[in-house]
This record gives sequence, C-alpha cells and structure tokens, in this order.
Amino acid sequence: MSVDGQIRSDYVYIFAIRTSTDLNPTTDGPLPVVSFPTNNGFLTGNASYFVRWTPETRQYTLYKFTDSSLSFYTATGIPLNSVDVTTGSKTLGFELSINQIADTPTDAKALQSIQVNLLTMNRLLDPSSGSSRIIDSLGNNLNIAEINSFVRIPLATSSVYDNSRFSFLEPSTSDTADPDLDIRDWSIEVRNQ
Repeated sequence: MSVDGQIRSDYVYIFAIRTSTDLNPTTDGPLPVVSFPTNNGFLTGNASYFVRWTPETRQYTLYKFTDSSLSFYTATGIPLNSVDVTTGSKTLGFELSINQIADTPTDAKALQSIQVNLLTMNRLLDPSSGSSRIIDSLGNNLNIAEINSFVRIPLATSSVYDNSRFSFLEPSTSDTADPDLDIRDWSIEVRNQ
C-alpha cells in the first residue's frame, strides 16, 4: 500500500483480513469504523485478522480477533517479510504465509478466499477525544456509498490483484484531507507453491 504523502509514526495503518472457506462469501468483509458505537475504534464488519504497522517498534504485527464482535484480539506473530519504513517512506508492505492466517494446516488448505480492506487513520475512534478524525480505506471516501468497500481475493491461483484490476477502486485523486493517510495505490499477490 502506498500513500500520497509519507508514512507517519503517529498515525494508524491497518491491513484487515477476513478468511473464508467460500470462494464468494455473501456477507460483508472488513469495514472501517466511521462512527460510534464501536468495539475497537478502527474496524467493524467481519474480520479474522489484521496486520498493523507499529511505529514504536517499526515492525508489522499480525493480530487475530478472538470474538465475533471484534472487541478482543491477540498478537500471533509477525509477517515472514516486510518493507522497511524509513523517514519519507510512502509504502507499507509485507508477506504472510497462508498458515499464519489459519488455525491449523488443514484449515489453511480449506481457505478459498480472503476479503481485505486497507485502513489509514490519524487516530483510533475515541469518544473522549475532542479532535477530529481523518480516515481513508479502500473506495472513494468522498462518496458515502463507497466508504464500505473491500476486495475479495481468491486463493486458488497465483496472481496479482491491484487497484487497476479492481477498476481503480481507490481513486487516483485525493479522497481524504491528509496526504499521509490518502491511499493512492495497493496490490496483493497470491503465490501458490
């Protein structure tokens, strides 16, 4: 994922993932939290895992949700490989094994698709904060009908899925007020071995 500005250590960058044994799940995938009530301050809809770039340690951490309301989650590890973030960097990226987003190797083999959303925000949603919150996620955030966008990625075939393949779901023009949060491009590669 690349932003128009640069990756900031005081901002929140999350890659939300919902695993599925269905090729075409019929329920919503991960969605950004845009108002209260919220259980975790950043994600709603359906999600199984998320990866967050943690500025304090400058590393990516994989988390698993432990309940369906997305209130509780636990760190399960780090990606196999990741893009280093230095001052002025515009891009975040990492590599996960399918086994990292499944409870067992048998469960991993049963997965047919993932639903993914990319979330950027200047802070988590907190009712006690008086400051405004700026977010971006997949889709055109200037159009209320597109805020709840996510992508479905089939896992059976090696391929690259990117913004152009999804008809530029993420617009090439600014759809959020802060360039350091404005997602400009993204790609997800599936590699079967």
